[in-house]
Amino acid sequence: MRLLTTGTRKKLEEIIRRLGSGSSVSLKERIELRKYSVHIPFIAGKLNQALRKRVELEQDGLT
Repeated sequence: MRLLTTGTRKKLEEIIRRLGSGSSVSLKERIELRKYSVHIPFIAGKLNQALRKRVELEQDGLT
């Protein structure tokens, strides 16, 4: 299992938060997020939650 530094974890959580809320996320950030989510289940879980939240917001017409 790989470990994240606090700074990296906070940066990834910020990207995930913006992704879930419908804010813009750059391609570079998406690639970085994908790289970590493949190897770290915690990040993959957070990413899946954010994507489900975004889909719900889009269905409700809030984004």
